[in-house]
Amino acid sequence: MVIVAVSAYAQSSDDACVFSQSYYQGTAKALGMGNALGAVGGDMTAVCINPAGLGLYRSGELTMSLSLADRFEVGTYYGESRPANKLRVSIPNVGFVKTTQVSNFRPLRYTQFCIGLTRTNDYNIHSFAKGLNPTSSKIDNYLMRMDGYSPYDLQREFPYDIFPAWNTFLLDINNDGYYTSPVPQGGIIQSSEREFRGRAEEWTFGYSMNYFDRLFVGVSLGLTHIKRVGYSELAETLPEQSDIDTDFIRWTFTEDYKSSGAGVNGKIGLVWIASPWLRLGAAFHSPTIYSFDESWSTTTESQIGWVTRKSLSPQSTYEYYLFTPLKWVGSAAFVFGSKGMISMDVETANFGASFFKADDYDYSGVNKDIKDNYGRSYNFRLGTEWRVRDSYLRLGAGYYGSPFGLGNPNGSVKKASIGISLPLGPYTSLDLAYEISHGKQQYTLYDPGDLAIEPVTQRELRHVALSTLKIKF
Repeated sequence: MVIVAVSAYAQSSDDACVFSQSYYQGTAKALGMGNALGAVGGDMTAVCINPAGLGLYRSGELTMSLSLADRFEVGTYYGESRPANKLRVSIPNVGFVKTTQVSNFRPLRYTQFCIGLTRTNDYNIHSFAKGLNPTSSKIDNYLMRMDGYSPYDLQREFPYDIFPAWNTFLLDINNDGYYTSPVPQGGIIQSSEREFRGRAEEWTFGYSMNYFDRLFVGVSLGLTHIKRVGYSELAETLPEQSDIDTDFIRWTFTEDYKSSGAGVNGKIGLVWIASPWLRLGAAFHSPTIYSFDESWSTTTESQIGWVTRKSLSPQSTYEYYLFTPLKWVGSAAFVFGSKGMISMDVETANFGASFFKADDYDYSGVNKDIKDNYGRSYNFRLGTEWRVRDSYLRLGAGYYGSPFGLGNPNGSVKKASIGISLPLGPYTSLDLAYEISHGKQQYTLYDPGDLAIEPVTQRELRHVALSTLKIKF
């Protein structure tokens, strides 16, 4: 939910955070119970949280899920609020589980193997913010950065933003050798629009063992994939009733992105049935090591007087590695016979431990920003399931802490969900779930230096409807 604010110059600390976060969107059972399945198991999404949950299967299973998600955003900037939304249909889960009975009397009772696809994050978003900035312009950021450089240096030093602005007459130099601009320093309407599509998903290969029907041990190998494509555009426009003496009318700065990454991770976990009414679980997630290919380019367009000019930057391509933080998950479930259960998970990760690496670039500055700006986050998930004849009713809730550390609400997310399982036959069932989530974060459109600028407050309301078909064999 932490969105890249101004992702200038390739990878940023925000990218590391966005690509390190996980919001599981797998089966309807998991969604309906708030993904609090670390000690419950018996579900393909649960295997991504704690691979030992695979050990609670007593039979084989095939699953397939279909989801409809609506992401509604409201951006508030200088007192003005602007809505935008993004609707998306996807297949967040496909899974296969094979169970082998070893013995009824030996310590090892069952073994299980699974292959499953689970969506771990959704990057589909459309956001918009607009307001009258009385004190600064993005051009002020350019003037601050280009101080000390001659016009002959601009193409070499600033090929993606400042030099295109120079080409489109948004920047000039006077007779005294000082850089100037027809864009006013404040008193202009600024708007920011961003639209992305993409996803993060994981192919999970899991293996588990059931000892005495009380201790379950599991391991998994995750092959991950990330794809994100989109653009962000900042526009500055002179108000129609402005009394500022300038020929400037409007200019826009558009950034186009395309990222694709493949990674690998490992997980190990256990579930212990301490008593007929208590289950305990613990899991360790290794860092995911991603290899990314990314391309980035910009377009600057100006309208000064009656003349419109456009300048395209070169397209930059990058190859780099991202190491996400390791995670720990602790879980407990309270079982009330065949009537139902209440489960809870606590998950923690230090986002400040993420870092970039490349063969041909030094990321020490960006990695220092990650370490300085991000911290340890705690996620809390709560779920319950109750049997009603041959059906099951489910409720879930979750709080995903800020990646900036404890005590910082920026980027935190609250979730609530409801679900039901309906039998279609002796070996087939249909699970349905609905989740609503809310998050808020703040960011600035650019670095204003010594000039004041109000941050954009972005509020998100997300609705997800999910169905899962299960076939046991």
